[in-house]
Amino acid sequence: MNRRIRKGFSLFLFYIYNRIISQFVPIKDKAVFLSEATAHLDGNLKKMSEFIADKGIHIEFYMKSDRRKRMSLKELCNIMYAMTTSKYIFLDDFYGLVSAMKVRKNQNLVQLWHGAGAFKKFGFSRLNTGDNVKKVHRGYKKYTHVSVTSESVQWCYAEAFGIDADNIKAYGVPRLDYFFNVETIDKEKNKFFNQFPEMIGKKIVLVVPTYRGKKIEDAAYAFDKLNAEKICSCLGDDYKVIVRWHPALQNNIKLGKVKYNLPDGVTDLSDYDSINRLLLVTDVLITDYSSVIFDYFFVKKPIIYFPYDLDAYDASRGLYYPFEDYVYGDIAYDTEGIIDSIRKSSLHENRRNQFYNMFLNGCDGKSTEKIFNWVFENERL
Repeated sequence: MNRRIRKGFSLFLFYIYNRIISQFVPIKDKAVFLSEATAHLDGNLKKMSEFIADKGIHIEFYMKSDRRKRMSLKELCNIMYAMTTSKYIFLDDFYGLVSAMKVRKNQNLVQLWHGAGAFKKFGFSRLNTGDNVKKVHRGYKKYTHVSVTSESVQWCYAEAFGIDADNIKAYGVPRLDYFFNVETIDKEKNKFFNQFPEMIGKKIVLVVPTYRGKKIEDAAYAFDKLNAEKICSCLGDDYKVIVRWHPALQNNIKLGKVKYNLPDGVTDLSDYDSINRLLLVTDVLITDYSSVIFDYFFVKKPIIYFPYDLDAYDASRGLYYPFEDYVYGDIAYDTEGIIDSIRKSSLHENRRNQFYNMFLNGCDGKSTEKIFNWVFENERL
């Protein structure tokens, strides 16, 4: 049975199952956390689940690293039952089965989108881009709660998900709370260096680009444009270069759909369990159109943008705001420019203030608590 047939069967089965079970089984006071993008708990889901667990609420988790991976009929049935009967459902990305789901009265479908801010277009926002997207996930329109990082980006999510602005609050995102807790920061840094003692005393350069491709199944990247091997050789022994590929790209590398050979001197931590921990120990970040720019802002270290295909990317995928609005660091268009900017390691304080006011002023270290109160204390009628 090929993937398309399996997907259609699962959606049809859930459509019927969801509506029948809803007639006979009441909603239970429990929370379920779902992901088709990561097999381990991290980021927003991790932070939110920890907070909820402290309140004594029953929690279930159903996680897998790639939506293309098969699940058994038993696993599918467990997920369908949890989605149909749980009062609180938490997501951090697209989740296929939601498109076949009927959200019940007093049920809360909460989207804690994995990307902070609003950078590259997604969801229904892509219908009028150069990518010529024809079909968008219908489940987006079913979200009852979406929390974003500032009022300036609320319209972006309303458009992307096709939902009313009243369902969107600028309460921030849970994982950014980590950056406001000094004790947590110190603990996370120590944990990293205990795991990688060879990094102690080195200047860490972290490379986190987004993928290229119309669909995540087609995720790829022009590794030769970056030339990480040259960056390593030019910087010398005082530096350590780490790459962390987008999960969709990493999945395609593992499947052999994308050919990639790790250059000498480069450490690949794409499967490392915490992006926040990596950011905290980073001295210079290299990225492009990735939402990691919003998380990294709170580290208060230099950032380098490497948009080698800016015009083509903007014309195809599209950005919510002009690229310049997202920049609070150096811009490099080739490997030599990256190396030069790493050596300079400049901070752009004037741009940082503008960036925060536009994209992050809803983040104050209390996002998890605010979201919890919104979802659990002010439930829909």
